[in-house]
Amino acid sequence: MTAVAGAHYDNSAPLSERALARGIVESRAGAALAVLATAAGYYLGAWLASALRYPSSVHSVLWPPNAIVLAALLLLPPRLWWVALTAVLPAHILVLAPTGWPWPLIIGLFVTNTLQAVVGAVLTYRLARGSSSAASFMAAFVAGAVFIAPFLLSFADVGALFASGLADEYWTAWRDRFLSNAASIVIFVPPILAAAGAWRTRRAPPPKRILEAALLIGCFALLGAFVVFAISIAGWRSLTLCLFLPLLLWAAVRFEKGGASCALLGLVAVTMGSISRWGPAGEAQDDILMLQAFFLLVSIPVLYLAAMHSDLSRYVGALGTATERYRLAVAAGSVGVWELDLARGDLVLDANLKRMLGFEDAEIPNRVESWNPRIHPDDRQRVVDLTTALARGKMPAIEDEHRMLHRDGSIRWFLLRATAMAPAPGVPTRVLGTCIDVTERHRIGEELRKLELEAEQQRQELTHLTRVGTLGQLSGALAHELNQPLTAILSNAQAIQRLLTHTPLDLTELKVALSDIIEADKRAGDVISRLRILLKKGQREFRELDLNALIGETLTIAHSDLVLRGVTPTCRLAPDLPAVNGDRVQLQQMILNLVTNACEAMNDVKVGERLLTIATSRDEDRTIHLYVEDTGAGIAPEMQQRLFEPFVSTRAQGLGLGLAICRSIVTAHGGFIEAVNNPGRGSTFHVTLPAYSTGSD
Repeated sequence: MTAVAGAHYDNSAPLSERALARGIVESRAGAALAVLATAAGYYLGAWLASALRYPSSVHSVLWPPNAIVLAALLLLPPRLWWVALTAVLPAHILVLAPTGWPWPLIIGLFVTNTLQAVVGAVLTYRLARGSSSAASFMAAFVAGAVFIAPFLLSFADVGALFASGLADEYWTAWRDRFLSNAASIVIFVPPILAAAGAWRTRRAPPPKRILEAALLIGCFALLGAFVVFAISIAGWRSLTLCLFLPLLLWAAVRFEKGGASCALLGLVAVTMGSISRWGPAGEAQDDILMLQAFFLLVSIPVLYLAAMHSDLSRYVGALGTATERYRLAVAAGSVGVWELDLARGDLVLDANLKRMLGFEDAEIPNRVESWNPRIHPDDRQRVVDLTTALARGKMPAIEDEHRMLHRDGSIRWFLLRATAMAPAPGVPTRVLGTCIDVTERHRIGEELRKLELEAEQQRQELTHLTRVGTLGQLSGALAHELNQPLTAILSNAQAIQRLLTHTPLDLTELKVALSDIIEADKRAGDVISRLRILLKKGQREFRELDLNALIGETLTIAHSDLVLRGVTPTCRLAPDLPAVNGDRVQLQQMILNLVTNACEAMNDVKVGERLLTIATSRDEDRTIHLYVEDTGAGIAPEMQQRLFEPFVSTRAQGLGLGLAICRSIVTAHGGFIEAVNNPGRGSTFHVTLPAYSTGSD
């Protein structure tokens, strides 16, 4: 019983029996039925064993009870083993109590019988662990349950009988007991497992299968009748048993484990059914030993053959399924497989690869010189050079996209991948490769590159127009910005005219007036230069830029507009701010858009309370932050999620492009922009940008 407690029901065991166990205990009713069937089977098996007892002996020709318990343990999970063993105890007592044997012997035989089943089940699972084939399970079953467990427990069985005076010669009794137990297990356990499997699946066989099974049963019955008649002739016994071998092989190959086990059970039924006609006791006992050995010697290879055939059928089925999946996959994915034997120069081309170029399999011979002309002339030499380098071991694998010539004259693009197979380093013997038709991908890629170019041009046009529109909004302020230096120039020019009418000339005043004209001209030139930069139309030019300086230049442009709007600007710029990698015009436009947006958000705020704050900072990871804060009414909740979408505006006259362009510019610079309402009033637009690093594009 300790073996039961320590048994490990291995989930990696290769058994359909494990699945059968799950099916049997799906409900309490199923488990109870299985336990009751085990007890009933034990009783019937013990009754049959008493009928098959050796002449004038306590030993039986076959002892099915142990086999029935073993089969039950193989089909039940270990947590129910103790229930099954407890259930067979009454059946064991009902069979042996009428014999008049001592109670210690009856209980001792129960312990040895059930312990043999437990040891056999545990060994079978242990030996079969980690394997997934029926043949491996059969080998583990034969080694653990048929031989090792009966071999060991027969010593205890015979010891109990010998101590009770029911056995005279210990080793003769051990031999009889071992052969009886081993033969019983190999004969009765497989058909029980097969029956449980058939009960679990409940699949009706096809009519042809039923007809073949009926034919096999008929042949078995006819041969069995002949054997029953011929068994009375002692010299024919061995020969008649050999006549069943073709039928056993038929059952093993065509009906696998279930058919083979049932055929072996039928063979036992035929031979044991005529036991009463077997001659004198001594001769009959010798014949029984021969039959037990015959059952073992024939049953084991037949069952193993059936298990191997079952594995083979499963592997062939899996291979067929995998082949079909492969065929469907390569066809759906426009994939062709090829192989080049470097020793013989043979090229094996997948028929699907030829069909992708419009040819049937036989139209392009499997030769290199027949395939190479299908490669586009401009790509052919490159492909040949790559393949040659791969074949010489100069590289482990290659990948290349090249053009192929279709039968209809069109060009197809193929992605070639190949790898060299070498039994030793640097000595390739084969090249395996695939060719994937990527023509459609190339076409889509070209079209996308043209969606992208047009979209980029449209984005640049829209950005430029928005920039011009923004400057249009600032036109009054810009006119005022230019009017100041122009007025200064005019005033100084008029002063010079007056000075020239006086004699003597005041050269000091003339120099001062001319200096004022020069300074005013420079201020006007700076305004015009900044306008030209913002009005410039062209490609993005990324370079190392000082964000604080860009903010200063932008505020200079917007200075007059801020004055006219009554907005008071405040800057809190980090002194150690790293440079950014960006386009000067686009970043200036982004800052100008945010400043203009902040000013417009404060139109309804009293003059003196219109505060604009621009701040910068940095993180330890050199991430740069830009904040533009206003004291306006803030962002309405319904606009929060759509604020940066194109054509979404909070102003009746707005186009809704300014903030969308800001997000586009920030994203193009690898950054992120968001807007939040301030705790008091107003809102803050937060921009993050990566710092400039060597190698930035």
